[in-house]
Amino acid sequence: MNEALPYRVTVLLFEGVEELDAVGPWETLRWWQQLTERDVVVRTASIDGRPVRCGLGLMLTPDGAIDDEPRPDLLVHPGGAGTDLLQTDQTHLSRLRSLAAEGTLLASVCNGSLVFAAAGLLAGVRATSHWSVLDDLASRYPGVDVRTGQRWVDAGHIVTSAGVAAGIDMALHLVDRLEGAEMARSVARVMEYPWPPEAPITTPVMDMKA
Repeated sequence: MNEALPYRVTVLLFEGVEELDAVGPWETLRWWQQLTERDVVVRTASIDGRPVRCGLGLMLTPDGAIDDEPRPDLLVHPGGAGTDLLQTDQTHLSRLRSLAAEGTLLASVCNGSLVFAAAGLLAGVRATSHWSVLDDLASRYPGVDVRTGQRWVDAGHIVTSAGVAAGIDMALHLVDRLEGAEMARSVARVMEYPWPPEAPITTPVMDMKA
């Protein structure tokens, strides 16, 4: 991280976004902004800057539009029902490819990974998603190295997480990666969230019909 410049984080919002997919990582990263001595700026952005209605009905007003600010160093792309449209939005997919090419670290929560896959960013890449869409991810995008039973998968330039609350684990991992385990533990302590980075953190792959 270049400490002379702000480290810019954008959490994407869109119609039908899963609430905790977005708010969990946002709060985690905002606590990082609060606790660190580094210049970290965390913002939310929708596609056009307008408020969005989330998947369970919560209305959220973003800080602006995704293209309003300088290129983020980290983009968190949540999941939710709204990803169905984003997977076919060629403007958005092109945006993601451009961000990746310019060096933005991309992180997805839940089925946000399907949008990354649709953009061609997960070919040959280790990735995960919500347990209910892992088979879909593997069948639609056979080039993806799909991992099961993991809360997050760090492939270097792209980090993906399992569903919903797993986005918090992924965000703490990102704090660990960007500033170290002690800062991640400090953030987790404020949030009263268990954070053992040295221990494997897995989630069972469940059966939707169970």
